[in-house]
Amino acid sequence: MAGQIKVPMIAQSFYKTTELPLVQKKVDKILSDYGGIISATASLTNLPKELIVSFIFIESAGNPNAKSHAGAIGLMQLKPESANDMIYLENSKGRLSAGEKNLLRKTLGTRLDCILKMKYLGHKLPCNNNKGVVVTEKDLFNPEFNILAGSIYLGILADQHSENGTIRLDKVVYRYNKGYYAKLKDDTVEKIVATANEETKGYILKLAGKNGLLDLII
Repeated sequence: MAGQIKVPMIAQSFYKTTELPLVQKKVDKILSDYGGIISATASLTNLPKELIVSFIFIESAGNPNAKSHAGAIGLMQLKPESANDMIYLENSKGRLSAGEKNLLRKTLGTRLDCILKMKYLGHKLPCNNNKGVVVTEKDLFNPEFNILAGSIYLGILADQHSENGTIRLDKVVYRYNKGYYAKLKDDTVEKIVATANEETKGYILKLAGKNGLLDLII
């Protein structure tokens, strides 16, 4: 990950001070349930485990069976297409390590080879039934796979939004929440928060605002 995390990034807050003990309790529960997977994934992806656990908290509150109305699934709320695309992008940039491949293969088996054969996003091949996607909803209900795929996504966004040695977490959250291809102006944290919709604004403040997850646990 090309950059450091500095929090809080903005003086605004989502959580009241009185809510922080309950937030910490829920974070501790996630670490109790998935701490081993989170630590292993952090090592593989070079992401701070605090960032991974924070996204799990914000996206699903630690529910591995969570599914949104939009079809996002599991602990880090991914769609099959997004997970498939992020694995492809990680590989196409030469960043998919042997360790990541081994962990992905535990869930995908030989289907991983199909992603590695893709020449571009959405590449339709016989091995993906000419759909461009091999990742399934069932795959994303697997915590180990979900956390790794979501962390790969975070790592790609973090590298794209490293500015002067610092990760612009507001931009990372914005695109994770709105989608990889979401248009984003090169603006200050305050302006991005001010112009975001309520859901995205809340996500940014939950993660990187005053009393946010990272402010609490780092």
